[in-house]
Amino acid sequence: MIDQACKPILFFLALCAGMANAAGPVAQSHIEISEDGHQSVTLSLAPVGELGHAPAGSAMAEVPFGTVPDLVVELRRQIGGLAIADLNNDGLNDLVAVCYISNSFPPYEDWHDMIFFNSKSGLETTPSWISTEQTHTGDVQVGDVTGDAIPDVITIHGGVRTDNVMVHAGLIGGGVETTASWNSITSPNAWGTSGKLSDMDNDGDLDLVTTNQGVGVSSPTRPMFMFRNNGAGLETDPSWESAASEISNGIDTRDITGDGFPEIAVAKWVNFSSGIYYNTSGTPDTFQSLFVPGVDTDKGAAFTDLEGDGTPEFAIGGDPSTIFTTFHGGVFEVSTTNPPFTGPQEVHFFDVDLDGDDDFGEVHFSDGRAHLYLNRDGVLDTDPAWTYDAPEVGTSMALGDLNNDGRPDLVIGYSGNTCIRVFYGQVVPCPADLTGEGDLNFLDVSAFLAAFSAMDPAADFEIDGNFNFLDVSAFLAAFASGCP
Repeated sequence: MIDQACKPILFFLALCAGMANAAGPVAQSHIEISEDGHQSVTLSLAPVGELGHAPAGSAMAEVPFGTVPDLVVELRRQIGGLAIADLNNDGLNDLVAVCYISNSFPPYEDWHDMIFFNSKSGLETTPSWISTEQTHTGDVQVGDVTGDAIPDVITIHGGVRTDNVMVHAGLIGGGVETTASWNSITSPNAWGTSGKLSDMDNDGDLDLVTTNQGVGVSSPTRPMFMFRNNGAGLETDPSWESAASEISNGIDTRDITGDGFPEIAVAKWVNFSSGIYYNTSGTPDTFQSLFVPGVDTDKGAAFTDLEGDGTPEFAIGGDPSTIFTTFHGGVFEVSTTNPPFTGPQEVHFFDVDLDGDDDFGEVHFSDGRAHLYLNRDGVLDTDPAWTYDAPEVGTSMALGDLNNDGRPDLVIGYSGNTCIRVFYGQVVPCPADLTGEGDLNFLDVSAFLAAFSAMDPAADFEIDGNFNFLDVSAFLAAFASGCP
């Protein structure tokens, strides 16, 4: 794979158009372009029905996901964003997948947004809901913005336009309208890159903050927007925008000062510094207050509280992804990740192992890898505890219960022939729990001793067919480690 970063969007459009019209060697290559146009990857073009390389996964024992996906969607799409929510009021979570379009080669022929509805027989692999619009969609949020207590689907759109946000309203009785009933009319027009629903003014309804960019070398930047909710819907022209016009992509919100108003963490592309906008009155400051050190090709921002001590941290997806904290108006590094390749497309904090603290996830466009880093009592892994390496380029992630077993499942979006992979959450094994109660106590010790005396395979912790002190030592080590 060859990663060409930081190229102006118009350059890519001209380049890829030329490649699509050329003959000879071009047929041997496969060009993928990211949803914001800032990254291009050249892959070897495999024959139809074959993959460029075999997918590979790795996982530590504590991670509740396997190394092979449990469900795949074999549709050629470019996934711009994913969201998991119950959209037809049947008590089961559904999957929203929005699609973007680029001058990738071979060309993509369909970029309608999709909803894969769930049922007792499982998640659809062919969507039964498809949007009427076929537009470049780079992100999606789900929440009630119309004030009727029914979830709506809010989409963020690229290509410089005034209707860079659309709302497909949820329907009474379940379901979502296929044609958007609301769209923004922004001034200036903008290429929307990401969005976050959040009650920014603490009035009980969800507002929308978006990151944006322009296009080309003559107009590459735009301000960020906030669309305030009046209780019945979002304003069409945002009443707040950042003072700076930049290239921003990736956003999260959280109240880090304790005043009830969430601040904004935002990632920014080259020449612009990622950081935080304070919000002290329900209207965010127009000027950024906190800046992470240096300027990088950042994508993705996410808040968390790693130690559960009330002091928030935030991650910026960069080279590599880095976690920061704030103190007395300064920004300080807490930890950095150490994946085999850096430069994520999205970053997330979510509790994948249900131990009460947030773990960290990132997905990479250029090398197709997705990584999970476990939070171990407030200390985040440096090296990935779980990796899935796909032949396609990676674009998005989401976590939620899709098979209705009470455990979160991981969904990864791609640009390619396999556009979605789902990994169902599993019960992490606890070898020393011989009674199957989910915790460790004297009953497990008693069960081990009985099995050991009977030379029962349950006590063969070294799995060598022998029963000796090595099995006792292995059992004691497993017992001391506890259950995940």
